[in-house]
Amino acid sequence: MSELAGVPTRELLVRYGATLTELERRGVVRTRNAPVGDYAEYLAAHVYSASRMPNSVKSYDLRGPDGTRYQVKTRTVRPGMKAGAAFSVIRSYDFDVMVYLALDWETYEVAWAREVPVAEMEGVGRFSAHINGTLVRIKDAASLGVDVTERFRADISPPQ
Repeated sequence: MSELAGVPTRELLVRYGATLTELERRGVVRTRNAPVGDYAEYLAAHVYSASRMPNSVKSYDLRGPDGTRYQVKTRTVRPGMKAGAAFSVIRSYDFDVMVYLALDWETYEVAWAREVPVAEMEGVGRFSAHINGTLVRIKDAASLGVDVTERFRADISPPQ
């Protein structure tokens, strides 16, 4: 058994964040989002009682018990982050609900969460031909849809 087997999930993420901070200080890495996407999907699956889709499903990440298709986008955020910072690219709108999650860059706690119907996504963001998709800035996503932050904070008790 690993020496980390008994360490709570959030503590593992805090340690990972500290490792990334040091690697960033050394100039080794430039971003901090490696495990954050999977963790966000894990949290959203719990909140929505949804099933995670295989990675081969390109348009959405989760399917709820009622058939709702959820696309989950996440970023770590920190004070002083550049105004142009964006969530990962959207290449398809073949989902029902977008879930935006902003996680604190050091603690991985939910800073805020938004639930946005696909119809509200039209015209949001900036299309980039270079990446063949749409980028939505963090500051823009923070005001879309419905605030579900407390749902994510209250319902999540990740197993150890």
